[in-house]
Amino acid sequence: MRQIIVRYDGTCAKCGNALNVGRVAMYEKGMGIFCLGCEPKDEEEIREYRTIKAERKAERLIAKAERLEEEAQAKMSSFEAMRGDIAFITQPGYIPARERILRSYNRGADMIQEAKETRERAESIMFYKTRVKGDTERERQKEREKNDEIIKVGDTVECSLHGRGTVLKINKKTYTVQYEWPTPIPTDKSWVKKIE
Repeated sequence: MRQIIVRYDGTCAKCGNALNVGRVAMYEKGMGIFCLGCEPKDEEEIREYRTIKAERKAERLIAKAERLEEEAQAKMSSFEAMRGDIAFITQPGYIPARERILRSYNRGADMIQEAKETRERAESIMFYKTRVKGDTERERQKEREKNDEIIKVGDTVECSLHGRGTVLKINKKTYTVQYEWPTPIPTDKSWVKKIE
């Protein structure tokens, strides 16, 4: 969040007070504009404001994807009606009606692909735009705790970076692992997976 001088009239996203041109305010692209002192400081409050914005954007994208899918079905329906007419489809030469139907079908297929990409973008927005500082470390810590329950000294583990090795020591955030190299390497607990 950064401090700005308001260039357009608006309202505080929290209290609803008017923010006129020239006034000092706090702003973040994913959350909106706030009066000084109204800006969210708690991680969960920040996540809440980001989620509101992300949900609105994701809803618009999903509506666009649904509209594209409906249009695609309409464009592809004319080919579906002709699918059983082998003579019409395979007859040599240029047939304007067939070319129109195939162009329409291909455009429908492109629209379905665009709808799929739009849905994926909406999912991505809901995942990445609602994250706050420290989420990655919290997830990593959960993975470490999960591994601590199953990995003991002497177990064989696999790390995508170093390969297979044996756990020699358990530290706070790492395992000291003996890989194929002469010296043991401290490896983050979230990077390894136990080999049965």
